[in-house]
Amino acid sequence: MRLIAIAALTLSSLCAQQYPDGETLNKQAAEAVKRRHSLQYKEEVTMETAFGDQTMKLTTEMSRAVLNPGKMRSESKFQGLTMLIVSDGETTWTYTSMSNEYTRKSAALGPQGVMDAMGLGAMMPNMADLHVTQKTTGEDSVTIDGQTHDCWLVHTDIGALELPAAARGAKISDGTMTSWIDKKLGIDLQSDISMKVGIPGGASTQMHVKTVKKDLQIDGPIADSLFAFTPPEGAKEVEKLSLFGAVSAPPDLAGKAAPDFAVQTLDGKPYSLAALKGKPVLLDFWATWCGPCRKAMPSVEQVSQDYKAQGLVVLGVDGGEDRDTVQAFLKKTPMAYPAVLSGESAILKDYQVTAFPTFVLIGPDGKIAAYEMGFGGDEMLHGMLEKAGLTKK
Repeated sequence: MRLIAIAALTLSSLCAQQYPDGETLNKQAAEAVKRRHSLQYKEEVTMETAFGDQTMKLTTEMSRAVLNPGKMRSESKFQGLTMLIVSDGETTWTYTSMSNEYTRKSAALGPQGVMDAMGLGAMMPNMADLHVTQKTTGEDSVTIDGQTHDCWLVHTDIGALELPAAARGAKISDGTMTSWIDKKLGIDLQSDISMKVGIPGGASTQMHVKTVKKDLQIDGPIADSLFAFTPPEGAKEVEKLSLFGAVSAPPDLAGKAAPDFAVQTLDGKPYSLAALKGKPVLLDFWATWCGPCRKAMPSVEQVSQDYKAQGLVVLGVDGGEDRDTVQAFLKKTPMAYPAVLSGESAILKDYQVTAFPTFVLIGPDGKIAAYEMGFGGDEMLHGMLEKAGLTKK
């Protein structure tokens, strides 16, 4: 009996520790938003900054709405200033009341593109540079808007990180994030981020950011008018916002050596720049949720056929989605050119892709001949190819 009791206790202890994998839960939380018909919520963000014996606390609120596929709206207001990002599935607008300016792009923004549009991109580290550990540490219940949610607790250790040059030498250390992921909804409802920011000269500050999703509405009706943009009176359309040096224009990579890459199709066929040496290569960075990407596909397919005799190789590079998502999309909407997964490669980072679609043309000499963010029609694609010496027959 004693042995049985010990075995039972041991088994019970082991089972209690068998939580779902933290990295898998985080990925599923990101995918859960894309699988829903619609989401609306307010995000309450509270940031505390301790510098010496002084503590500063700021609270702001952002309203967000998502209507899949591709429509989104994110609006934040703080101390009388408004920052707005809105997409109708074909065009994305970004607006700031600070300069009363807006941009318009035939592209859908990825996470880095959203940070760029908000004027924070140059200050943020590239996500591909992060070497994090993610672990499910337990279970917890949170009450939001009077409703209790049973959640998984996922702890992410960010560790130490040097920020980009725009951060003027600042460094992050002891970076951690805890996420509360609802067990039923699969959506992260709350997060806590803590980090120490080292400032040149030896000073440092402790930062803590708490984010809570409130007024959450899932799969409810959303009016299309919410995803329309009307410029405020006197607003000026610009190529890039001047707010904090926000960058929404394509990076200037033309004439530079194209970074090598190694990617695979869904069935495992490899493609690398080294193996394609001497051939012109058109990289079409796309995503299944991206309206402008779907609009561009017939034109890209036609280009792949029209210039095939001149050696052109076209690759549709998915923007970081999981295999199942891409596979399901391609079953309904097959491509006439190879679709490859970016996977664990650094191709998105190396080609500075922050919006979809992004087109990169690599000439036979291995240099980037043209770079375009967004889809500007057939003439845009033909114009790119001309820069690599290809002509339409």
